[in-house]
Amino acid sequence: MTQQIAVVTGASGHLGSRLVAALAARGLSVLAVSQSGTAPRAGEVATVAADLASDSAIDIIRAALPAGELAMAVHAVGVPPAPGVTTVEPGLLADAVDVKVGGLLRLLRAVDDRLVAHSRFVAVGGHLGNEPSEHAPLAGVANAALANLVRQLVGPLGRRGATVHLVAPGPFESPRTERLIASKASGDGISVELMREQMVADSPLGHLPTADDVATLILGLLDPAADLLTGSTLSVDGGVRRSIF
Repeated sequence: MTQQIAVVTGASGHLGSRLVAALAARGLSVLAVSQSGTAPRAGEVATVAADLASDSAIDIIRAALPAGELAMAVHAVGVPPAPGVTTVEPGLLADAVDVKVGGLLRLLRAVDDRLVAHSRFVAVGGHLGNEPSEHAPLAGVANAALANLVRQLVGPLGRRGATVHLVAPGPFESPRTERLIASKASGDGISVELMREQMVADSPLGHLPTADDVATLILGLLDPAADLLTGSTLSVDGGVRRSIF
């Protein structure tokens, strides 16, 4: 049997490292990609440093791929924290789109010759692409553009038997969520503790999901029946989103 491989960008991040561990536990050979090349020590067979905002990442990732057929590639690179929309440096918006949207295309070109039937190409976005927040302009703009690109890729990947998916988590326990809470608390003039209580209270579950919860659901896309989900946005948010579109 041909070895199945996976690639995770943003692998040194909170969610990325969980994804690496979960994919490795499934028996896949995992290439962990991060800007620093720092190994998450989560079961990966190889690590590589690559900046997904640069075209140089294409050849770097391609050269580092383990032998085998691609089961899943996950673009889990995040955008840096930023001030609110009225004070953020405008050029940072373009930078955020480049690493999230341009980075997705660079990852695709790096793994192109490993795509086979049922390969999963996954972008991790976020609910802020659908429900904008004045406190997170970079994530909102980049994730909205990411959703558009995912839909554009349905046909080209589908004709090769592969699928593309956008996973849009809501807030989950992570350093990134803590930074968002702090930013919103500052903007609203309340304590971080009170803002966190409000965020938790807004969840129908009564608690925030964990990165392991999100990673487990992403791995569910490896099921053959997930072919039917190609092009879909999977709102992994515990019911936080209220809109129907």
